[in-house]
Amino acid sequence: MKGLKKEEAVEGATAKLRCELSKAAPVEWRKGPETLRAGARVSLRQEGVVCELEIRGLTVEDAGEYSCVCGQERTSATLTVRALPAKFTKGLKKEEAVEGATAKLRCELSKAAPVEWKKGPETLRAGARVSLRQEGAVCELEIRDLTVEDAGEYLCMCGQEKTSATLAVR
Repeated sequence: MKGLKKEEAVEGATAKLRCELSKAAPVEWRKGPETLRAGARVSLRQEGVVCELEIRGLTVEDAGEYSCVCGQERTSATLTVRALPAKFTKGLKKEEAVEGATAKLRCELSKAAPVEWKKGPETLRAGARVSLRQEGAVCELEIRDLTVEDAGEYLCMCGQEKTSATLAVR
């Protein structure tokens, strides 16, 4: 059996692990102790002595040790999946509201990741008038009972990525 080679890929890409048998025979693919089955993201192919495992739309959870087992023979290799940084797919939009009303600033990331909200240089915290919500990749800042002092530039930051918008209060 010609062995598997370690693979490295980025999140979202496709990984292919391939091994070659000494003669055509059925094989079983495993990730750790678990047997793999073909599915929406996983293809198991065998043409004669060549066996191939393909995983599409890689996630960080796909990283690990994979084995191709044929009877008493087995070959293993590690798949490393590098995470991509989250990026803003929908930026903040300029908002206008009246004093006493509620304003909502919303943005969306390419994947769920922690964010920090700022007004100018000041980091915002949840409080009596301020709510910071995040559901998966959607982030929202809500300010209730607006005052003229709430007007200004707001920033949502995720690592090196950021989006900003102005809130005007009349």
